[in-house]
Amino acid sequence: MSDTRSYLPASVWTFGDAAALFIGGVIGSIIAIVLATAVNGNTELETVPLLIISSLGQAAVTFGLLIYMSRSRGTGNWDLDFGFRFEPSDWRGILYGIGLQIGVTIAVLLPLAYLLGLEDPPQQDVADIAGDASSIGGRIAVLIVLVVIAPVTEELLFRGVLLSRLTRAMSPRSAVVVSAIVFAGIHLIDPDAAFVAVGLFVIGLVLGWQALHTGRLGLAIMTHAGVNLLAAVALLLDFDV
Repeated sequence: MSDTRSYLPASVWTFGDAAALFIGGVIGSIIAIVLATAVNGNTELETVPLLIISSLGQAAVTFGLLIYMSRSRGTGNWDLDFGFRFEPSDWRGILYGIGLQIGVTIAVLLPLAYLLGLEDPPQQDVADIAGDASSIGGRIAVLIVLVVIAPVTEELLFRGVLLSRLTRAMSPRSAVVVSAIVFAGIHLIDPDAAFVAVGLFVIGLVLGWQALHTGRLGLAIMTHAGVNLLAAVALLLDFDV
């Protein structure tokens, strides 16, 4: 991996593109919530529908921007532009993700909680929302958001666009580290995510390494999905992770 152009060599993305994708996703989320609230007669939405609507709005704008970027300045091929390609063997990423979540919890989060004297560490807002899902439909929707929508949109941003740009500015190892820092740092928009930031950084390192090693996002997306799957199931079943 000494050749900094070995990862997605056809990509032409800039740091501005990565920022635009992130900001666009946030704006899409806000617009979706505003529209849904207006349709609902300006009545405050419950937390689970709020999560679903927000995630769909974010994903819609993110994918819209990716389509525009690929057609206007890229090759028009998402494999070449973003590494968005899957192989049959990528299913194993689900198992990798489950193992990674367990490993990070045991090796990072539990010792950190012990050192900080936290008997009940703070959870991200999304964890509290997932815990509010009581109906079967609500739980399925939360799983789809956390295990499908979030991994795909986040990997396209952090490993498909940002990482490809970083590898043109620094060594592959440094690029993976920086992308993992940004990945963990973005989650600090939710102050309660501070406790899990170190764990998210470790997860970001693994996902970045997978993307560079395979030259595509399929395995990283499935691993990300596995990480979220275990966490989501534990939350929905009211287990402590």
